[in-house]
Amino acid sequence: MLLVILTSVEHRQRLPAVSMPPCCLCTKSRCVSRLKRRLFSDVLLWPSIANLNEPVGRTLRNFTWDEWAGPIDKAAVTALGQPVLSWAVDVLRGLFGESWLADNAARSQTIPLLHMDWYPLANPRAAVRVLELAARVGLVKQQEGAEALLAQAGEIRSKRDATLREFQHLLLGLEVAAFAVMDGWKVSYEQQLPSGRKPDLWLSRNGVNYLVETTVIGFDRDFRSIESWTDHLHRALQVLELRHEIETVAQLDELLGETETEQWVLDIAAAALATGEDGKQRTVRASGCSVQVFAKGERPSGPILTGPALTNDAWLRVAARLASKVKQTSGGPPAWLRIDDVGTLFRLTDWSARPLAQRLHDLSLNIGVVLADAPHVRGVILSGPIEYAASGAAGETAWKDVEGLLGQPPQTRPSRQQLAHGPAALRRVLPGRRQRLAFVLPTQRAHLVLPAGTELEPGLWYSEEASWLDMALRCLGHPPLAAIIREPSGP
Repeated sequence: MLLVILTSVEHRQRLPAVSMPPCCLCTKSRCVSRLKRRLFSDVLLWPSIANLNEPVGRTLRNFTWDEWAGPIDKAAVTALGQPVLSWAVDVLRGLFGESWLADNAARSQTIPLLHMDWYPLANPRAAVRVLELAARVGLVKQQEGAEALLAQAGEIRSKRDATLREFQHLLLGLEVAAFAVMDGWKVSYEQQLPSGRKPDLWLSRNGVNYLVETTVIGFDRDFRSIESWTDHLHRALQVLELRHEIETVAQLDELLGETETEQWVLDIAAAALATGEDGKQRTVRASGCSVQVFAKGERPSGPILTGPALTNDAWLRVAARLASKVKQTSGGPPAWLRIDDVGTLFRLTDWSARPLAQRLHDLSLNIGVVLADAPHVRGVILSGPIEYAASGAAGETAWKDVEGLLGQPPQTRPSRQQLAHGPAALRRVLPGRRQRLAFVLPTQRAHLVLPAGTELEPGLWYSEEASWLDMALRCLGHPPLAAIIREPSGP
């Protein structure tokens, strides 16, 4: 039986219905005239917010790596770490190309390395991620044939979604390849199978071969549309709050069209101006959406924006992607499938709030159903997005054994076999105050088991991920991470 994992997305908890006086602007002709003059600056508010990314290409058309990196002595590294970070920046410059930053700004109006996870380097988290990526590139380049993986890094795409999607896929491919290199595997890329298909990675060591197919699952199109529209509307409301010294509460029950949204924002602007003058509360409605306008300081406590709800089965997208990767790896050596779900599954489902052991049980059942007819697949590594980890956060492990599901504290560890092949759930705290949850989900079909350390044991990569960057830096001839990063003194 396939478990249904539902997504229920609401940007904030919903507010109880509040009865508000109708929007009444002004009736006197001189007031109307004054309103028209003062509203002139708000007429282009929605078009300018909705096209906020367009100026990026003009503003950053000459953006350089030196500007992105900033002064190294201002970065979150020690004096000993400054040359290491300079090396890392040069590695990324060589990987992506000298004009990659400016070209992305010009064509897709987005630069992945300007995300807060990567920029500025005065943030220890960003510095750690840059070091981590550079280390992965450095390890992968030690082997022949890496060009097939690295060449895609410099490609420029015209769409923002495509740019971010391919960037995430590159990161995942480098992650797995670098794990394998550190584990002693020779990695080949896009090597053709007898079927003509080309899996992402082909690993070989001492006559043993495995395939690894990687994929990233983000938010679906409906979610991205709602998220973009909601974010743009929120920015417009923030602008109106600053301009007219008012406060708002938005209830968004459906996605409005462009024309209707633009008119609604104009109506909200008129209400904002009037409330800023007379202090009266107003409500502006459009279809199933409403914005309540309050005088500054009079907004009630509680959520200030509630976005449209979106309900679907988040597992269906994962299952469909698994089926595609099963076909991609058929006709060759045994395979592992590596899926990074940075969309709804790990963040916006009821399943994501369940105890870790229960989530492992649910996924194991689903994997067993989806891969029942894929004898060549050994298992799946499924991870969620990398998230912030508070100071003092601890890792967590859950696994399945003959006595049932057991969740144990970090002091008690399952066997090597359980970690290497699963089923296991591994929450690990990573350098840079980050954490990630990964599930190791084997198929249930019988197959030949080789001695420990002989076959592919990808679960161990993620079980020991917290210490991987330290080992990689030392392998590349650099000091340990603790000697490189300068952590802030605060909490």
